[in-house]
Amino acid sequence: MPRPLGHIRILMSSRVLLDLEEGDRVFKEKGVAGYTDYMLCRGAYEKDMDPELGCRRLNKGPLFDFALAMNRLNVLSKTPMVEIGISCKDETDTALAIFRNLNASPLSVALEYRITTSGKPVSARTHRAFKTDLFLTRSEADAQTAIDLDIAAAVVNFPPKGAYACDHDAHPIRIVVDGDAVAFGDSAEVRYREAIDSGKTYEEGLRAYKEAEKRDVNDPVESGPFTPILAKISQLNSQFPKDDAPFEISLLTARGGPASDRALSTVLKHGIKFNGESGFMGGAAKHEWLAEHQPHVFFDDQQTHLEHSAEFCPTGRVPYKTGSPMQEYLLRKRREAEAAAAAPAPAAGTGGTQSVFAAAATGAVPDQPPANDTPRKPRGQARQPK
Repeated sequence: MPRPLGHIRILMSSRVLLDLEEGDRVFKEKGVAGYTDYMLCRGAYEKDMDPELGCRRLNKGPLFDFALAMNRLNVLSKTPMVEIGISCKDETDTALAIFRNLNASPLSVALEYRITTSGKPVSARTHRAFKTDLFLTRSEADAQTAIDLDIAAAVVNFPPKGAYACDHDAHPIRIVVDGDAVAFGDSAEVRYREAIDSGKTYEEGLRAYKEAEKRDVNDPVESGPFTPILAKISQLNSQFPKDDAPFEISLLTARGGPASDRALSTVLKHGIKFNGESGFMGGAAKHEWLAEHQPHVFFDDQQTHLEHSAEFCPTGRVPYKTGSPMQEYLLRKRREAEAAAAAPAPAAGTGGTQSVFAAAATGAVPDQPPANDTPRKPRGQARQPK
């Protein structure tokens, strides 16, 4: 039966739908044979056999309830709005164990489209065949492949305290996204970092960045990895009365003050209409906002914004596209940091400081976040243009 045109297609890996973290650990320690025994409950794992399934019974993963909420959206609308596919990198025997778990769950009817790769990466051919709009995975490499194909993708974090208590009956579907490098491109984020690098003080660099953003307020930032799917959701929402829209999409950005103006003018020119409550944090912690709003999912490009946020809702980190301004910036900073580390140490009293971003690229500065994370600034200061 032909799939209806114009609806949203989301491909999810088995590891975001089911809890396969222990299985992944067994695979890394014992290889394919050990993992197969674990999944099929053979040998040392025989006691774990579920007689109903004929294999191991798995708990739900971080996006199980999100997928249920999407399926309920289809049921309520009586018209398919979302199609969920599952990608499974297992061999046939262990893939069968995964499928049996899903077949015994409320997701059974929602997962008609299923792919097994027999250990191979999720390829461009897979995405072209499914016409993927959004790909959610636990694999960094697979997410990068999708991003480089201009498909929205994220590496999903696993809940720090087990599964989420998500209300999959809630309406509408609440999706929250970061601005720079997610909802739109990352060139302004590079501008921010370079301004901080070049300023004699953080405040001087921040002031230069704000002045540049104010000057370019009517010059939209280029499209980013989530621009197409957010525009598609906005178009879908426009077909419904305002209070009955199927999706509620919100912007959660560390931009604040005048820098927020360019973010809003950018999304409007890209055809994105945020119909939920959006937050311009101005340097305040994002997880505090998320703790109160508890969306179905939150996407950001920086893990530092996701670590605490993952306690309150499912989260996914969006990789930078290969060759993008932000990726080129980080590579340049990493090379600079490596060169500085290889150079002879300066004589005592001669200084020898370097950019926090550059040093963090190789971990040269203790107790600092990694290169793609921004050092935290006091509440009320715009820490990041995102």
